Amino acid sequence: MGFCIILALVSILIDYAFAEPAIDFTQFFGYNYGNPQLQSSYDYIIVGAGPAGSVLANRLSEHPEVTVLLLEAGKSELPLITNLPIVAVPLQATEYNFGYESEVQKYGCHGLRDRKCNWPHGKGVGGSTIINSMIYTRGGHRDYDDWARAGNPGWSWAEMLPYHIKAERANLRDFGGNGFHGVNGSLSVEDCSFRSNIAPVFVRAAQQAGYRYLDYNAGELIGVSYLQSNTDRGARVTSGTAYLVPVVSRKNLHVLTKSWVTKVLINHDSKQAKGVKFTRNRKVFSVKANREVILSAGAFESAKLLMLSGVGPANHLTSLEIPVIMDLPVGELLYEHPAVFGPVYLLQKPTDSYVQLDDNLKLRNYLEYLRGQGVFTTNTVESLLYVKTPVAESSDPGVPDIEIMQTFTSMDYDSSPASKLAFRLTNETYDGYFRPIRNIRSFQYVPILLKSRTKGKLRLKSRNPFHHPRFEYQYFEDDRDLDALAYGIEEAIRVTSQPAFRELGVELYSQNVPGCEEFEFNTHEYWRCHVRVLTATVHHQVATCKMGPPTDPEAVVDARLRVYGVGRLRVVDIGIVPEPPAAHTAAVAYGIGERAADMIKEDYRTGITGIQIDKIV
Repeated sequence: MGFCIILALVSILIDYAFAEPAIDFTQFFGYNYGNPQLQSSYDYIIVGAGPAGSVLANRLSEHPEVTVLLLEAGKSELPLITNLPIVAVPLQATEYNFGYESEVQKYGCHGLRDRKCNWPHGKGVGGSTIINSMIYTRGGHRDYDDWARAGNPGWSWAEMLPYHIKAERANLRDFGGNGFHGVNGSLSVEDCSFRSNIAPVFVRAAQQAGYRYLDYNAGELIGVSYLQSNTDRGARVTSGTAYLVPVVSRKNLHVLTKSWVTKVLINHDSKQAKGVKFTRNRKVFSVKANREVILSAGAFESAKLLMLSGVGPANHLTSLEIPVIMDLPVGELLYEHPAVFGPVYLLQKPTDSYVQLDDNLKLRNYLEYLRGQGVFTTNTVESLLYVKTPVAESSDPGVPDIEIMQTFTSMDYDSSPASKLAFRLTNETYDGYFRPIRNIRSFQYVPILLKSRTKGKLRLKSRNPFHHPRFEYQYFEDDRDLDALAYGIEEAIRVTSQPAFRELGVELYSQNVPGCEEFEFNTHEYWRCHVRVLTATVHHQVATCKMGPPTDPEAVVDARLRVYGVGRLRVVDIGIVPEPPAAHTAAVAYGIGERAADMIKEDYRTGITGIQIDKIV
């Protein structure tokens, strides 16, 4: 019976990609975060229940006399579906995703609809941890040390590591006792219980190719390792299930879902944040913040909300007739982690039956999942390899610019339209490249460019708070970014040519992607074209509300995440990260939330909550 419900709900969720559902199943099967009576004021108002926002709600409400309101635009998680790692990609075709997309691209996304890349952004309790791949990578120590050297005290690796450890409840076979992992935290981090026979072969082959086996969450990155994931006995862990479900009974914490914040209320004369305005159930509410308003809505929504509230580039706000309260470079900087689907390999001697997802939707696999085992517990990614390419910008030999994700299958594994929709693949691209191998056991690599040279911008399209923002971002404006990803593909091929892979009888899939027929397969020029056609994103956008010292012309918040020139207002999410980290950003966001919670408590104790920090112009 339970398995039938699973299949029915999967079908319904996939249908969300085409139409608004008539029934909200979270009312019956979702996590219950309560329906509290809204008060006129709270000490802290937090906007957004993603990783950082959920951490803040938990930590700030630890004192029973401190009142906290957490507002989330989306719904609660639907554990029968959202907890299943195997449906991570199909979930991006549901209303748990804001459904953002890039502008039309000149140099990338050529095999995608309208030449636009999908830019997923989670909408619901958990934020993007509802729809991401649950990959837990903090980044290297150099990332954080660079933040500190840029004028952000308190954010070095040595200062941030205790917060990562505090957050963590780790269950790791090889690295749990190395001193870099916590065991008492709220956030489960574990080895994936499912590993196909490809994963150990890849790890062994990478070592044969000269890479060391390491814990990439211990500060150093160049090397190979198995995936560490935010799962608990095989089930997805969101920031909601980790940080909110255990404390939702606190009377001083109110969580309101389906509450879309449209404006931060700021006193124009005093430049102090007073509260927020939001809509819920087609009604408009205003609520007061006694201490602070904290924006944790993510790199896109926090920046958008600041600008709608009059905090942003004066010329841009004036062009939309938004009264300017504070002229700040909100959205003036936007970094992304471009990626590419491929190369793809075929197995001539398969030893398993992982050919199509439909074939694996069996009661046996679901029962294995309930025991924390089996194919339902994987997001398809099994191992990670960090590589430094010849075109890397940094001269530091320890700074990788490419991460290669090894997946146990390839895009053709999902025979439903969900993956094709989620990644915006055109029929021509999918039918010409992936469909021919639908009935063949295959796997693929997904190289990610960690240090892109492209700097984009986020802009408002209008004053309408429900309109998507506009992303002025062009992939591969710098030709070296194409070369780096092409090199990543070539390095994946070199690793797969090592002796360890001979036992599997693997064969490089040699079909040219549509649009690259003019290039000889497996040449550097061909792989550059392949990157332009099968461009992907791993939704790691940062820096829209950049953290920096008052002398930094790009900075929006200071090192304590206070918005420059506006009192009682902070941004606490991945948007404050100054430059692209060599990390999957969820782990970074959890650390930011833990660090910010202590900062906010310290500032209140010292009586500096409401002060304004001005920039030096």
